[in-house]
Amino acid sequence: DDQLNELFDSLPEDVEASGDNPDAETDTIGVDSIARYTKALGVDMYNFEFFVLCDILQTQNLGNISRKEFVEGWKKQVDSHNKSIKANMDAHRKFIRGRIQELPRNPDLFKKIYRQMFISGKDAQQKALEKEDAIAYWDELFSPALRPWKTAKVDWLDAWKRYLTDNWSRSVNKDMWNQTLEFATRTMEDDSLGFWSEDQAWPGVIDDFVIWCREQGVVAPPKKSADGMEVDE
Repeated sequence: DDQLNELFDSLPEDVEASGDNPDAETDTIGVDSIARYTKALGVDMYNFEFFVLCDILQTQNLGNISRKEFVEGWKKQVDSHNKSIKANMDAHRKFIRGRIQELPRNPDLFKKIYRQMFISGKDAQQKALEKEDAIAYWDELFSPALRPWKTAKVDWLDAWKRYLTDNWSRSVNKDMWNQTLEFATRTMEDDSLGFWSEDQAWPGVIDDFVIWCREQGVVAPPKKSADGMEVDE
């Protein structure tokens, strides 16, 4: 813990010049110090890589990192993984780079980072993400380099964004955010939407999206049996 505290104390430099809050420098680092820290780690502060760091530290706000988050976050990694994660920049850089490289091929880690993006990405005083922010984050998460939400027949991310842009004026709450990933996972397994049923507990926005997809020809409507009941293809 002493080494982690010393490392944290080394992060804020030229506090007044950087625009960080001088009164909070011992307990919190602000945007400029975070920018220097992420640069030293080799982490891109402006894409999904930053949220890998946010997940490690369990940060609650994109604009600052507290001493408690920093020390407890890194200590947890040492306790959970191995004692080789020392309290120095080189060890942290290597650990984070390994996580970033693992992210596209590890669904459980992706889900973890996805959920952390909601926590860190929303305004600390709000319970939901602004729609525009949520769409920007989905662009990051479902990018071709990370985990594209696209099948041979359907560009699902494009369809989802078009639907929300034209038909959704509200913010994105935690349930909608989390369930969008579950829905995305199911569409990658079945892009006919045969898995969907109005009797299931999907959020209403996803139910409406399915109907919209069928009306817009994004997917074919379900076939009907002789008695008029819908059947899976």
